[in-house]
Amino acid sequence: MILRAYRIVIGAIVTIPLVQPHPLYAADTPVPVKVTIDPTVVVATIPTDFVGLGYETCAVAQPDYFSAKNARLIKLYANLSPHGMVRIGGNISDHTRYVAGGTPTVKTEREVTIINRANLKDLGDFARATGWSVMWGLNLGTGSTDQAVEEALAVDAELGASLHSFEIGNEVDLMRKYSKNYDAYQADYTAYKTAIRAKLPRAPFSGPDSASSLPFVEKFVAAEAADMKLATHHYYRTGARTPQATLDYLLARDEAFIKKLQRLRELCEPRHVGYRINEVNSFYGGGKAGVSDTFGSALWCLDYCFTLAEHGCAGVNIETDINQLGFISHYSPIVHDQAGVCSARPEYYGMLAFATAGRGRLLKTSMPQKPGVNLTAYATRADDGTLYLTLINKDLSTDATVESPLPTGVTVVDAQRLHAPALDAKTGVTFAGAAVADDGSWTPNPPQLVPFANNAIRLDVPHASACVVRFKMK
Repeated sequence: MILRAYRIVIGAIVTIPLVQPHPLYAADTPVPVKVTIDPTVVVATIPTDFVGLGYETCAVAQPDYFSAKNARLIKLYANLSPHGMVRIGGNISDHTRYVAGGTPTVKTEREVTIINRANLKDLGDFARATGWSVMWGLNLGTGSTDQAVEEALAVDAELGASLHSFEIGNEVDLMRKYSKNYDAYQADYTAYKTAIRAKLPRAPFSGPDSASSLPFVEKFVAAEAADMKLATHHYYRTGARTPQATLDYLLARDEAFIKKLQRLRELCEPRHVGYRINEVNSFYGGGKAGVSDTFGSALWCLDYCFTLAEHGCAGVNIETDINQLGFISHYSPIVHDQAGVCSARPEYYGMLAFATAGRGRLLKTSMPQKPGVNLTAYATRADDGTLYLTLINKDLSTDATVESPLPTGVTVVDAQRLHAPALDAKTGVTFAGAAVADDGSWTPNPPQLVPFANNAIRLDVPHASACVVRFKMK
């Protein structure tokens, strides 16, 4: 394979080798883009448990998956956050029965999944080993209040302080009984909550776990704001079987969803309630092979997480692992083989990049409205005062040369690259020059020093790549 060079331009040109992009995406002449950080304007604060993963409930019934013995998975979690959130639910939550001494069974949404007390104990041990909390979905679709109470008691007993909250029902706005009758849902939700609270007076709740209906969230928040932890909503770009399920479509800005985020923030902030996109990935239906499992998904994921943070979102649960159809989704950032050995797919590296820079306070950035390249920029200030600038070039063919004025007090600038051989690559993905090791650990290489002059940096961000720039202060 021929090597291509990217450049860091500060008066003189410094060349550093970079693997040539796939011929399908031949690069054009770099487009100059000026990005300015305003450290005085805070757009949002990113919660410490912002990063999360989401699972169908049947994942809990898998032997030795959620377990304190699953060292690889624990390390994969540790790379992302010491305090993330696991969401257990999905379509399978409405087709699950808790049987304390039953035999665990992993089924599709057409059958009944069985989880038992030992499964919940293992999940509790796993949560404590990772430091992550758990949001747990109860069966509203085919269950009863008595069954929900029994399950909630067992979940609470085994998870203890690791339990974040309960949800009642999954994607209730799509259920036939409720889709055109929110009041019926509210009545059943209240009945479940009342029955559970009779046994667990301090049981915490989130909801409504809407698939797409903003009115469901609006009505739920209006009714429950004083007695809920988070408002929850889902997002997929489109269905895996639709003609739009392409990398180009995935990487394009979703204006309709941006407007929904704006509305969610306007709805929740005055009521002092956070909102979380607690089930999300590229395309519903398990994702699309050759798109959802490629490097393009890492760039989408990184940009998506920052987009949520920019709109005051409390966090995100990237859907992963076995789905309601019975196979491990193509979009999964973490997968496991038949022996249960876990490994990272490309999307995981987008989460890694966000874990590095997506913390602390999100700051205001400015750049041209039409820069001529599909590039986004986000700035953050960590609690120790370090500034980060994340540059994401989702363009299929156009490189960018970014110039950014130095914030006051900067003494050293360095960078870590999110890179792969091609946008559609399934292997060879790295962040900070390093891949995730077979044991689940990840050790970044030393960052690349970025020279600066005339109170500014200039660096190339090739198409189909991203870069996290760190500004060290005095």
